[in-house]
Amino acid sequence: MNPLHRYKSLPLFAVMTVAFSMQLGCQGLAGLWVGLAGGNLIEAEYEMPKGPLLILFDDRGGRVDQPKAIREAHRKISDLFAEKDVNTKVIDFPQIQRFMQHEEDYDKLTIREIGEKLGAENVLYIAVEKFTLNQEPGAPIFQGLFEVRCKVVSTDRERDVREWPSSPAGRRVTVQTDPTTNDGDISPGQVADELGNKLGEKVAKLFFDYREQG
Repeated sequence: MNPLHRYKSLPLFAVMTVAFSMQLGCQGLAGLWVGLAGGNLIEAEYEMPKGPLLILFDDRGGRVDQPKAIREAHRKISDLFAEKDVNTKVIDFPQIQRFMQHEEDYDKLTIREIGEKLGAENVLYIAVEKFTLNQEPGAPIFQGLFEVRCKVVSTDRERDVREWPSSPAGRRVTVQTDPTTNDGDISPGQVADELGNKLGEKVAKLFFDYREQG
């Protein structure tokens, strides 16, 4: 009896898949699945612990003149972490803002101390290096740029301990927006939102597996 006859009631696609699997074996089927699923698998660079997490943006240099970009980036990271089950215990943004406003010695605190005071076990520290809505000053266009360096720091010791990455400088992440004329159709706030959304997604993807888009 032809082994494929038992699948005659299945949809054509399912029968074809069974036939291919018989011919290709496990390795061939894995390669076929990558193609059908839509791209190569990009693995997480670091497995984030599940305990309380502080996502801390550091812009002490005052480079970000559109604070909503940071709020949007924080929201995007938090949402993706929850969606992908990376971490569901992210300290909310308003709580961080209140702490920054009321902590007298905030600028003297280390990353670990800030995280500890906010009840976090780990801190995803994101230091802002560059931020602009217009990479060509004077040009009548918006072309945003947001660049940061990220690291994960534990709060369970008496000194700052970097858990990730291996480089002391941190993991650089950069995003840009496409050039757009600033003739009124697009506002600075919209560009800032787009930058924050893109940065948040790119940072979050460092911590979960995903398939690259073709």
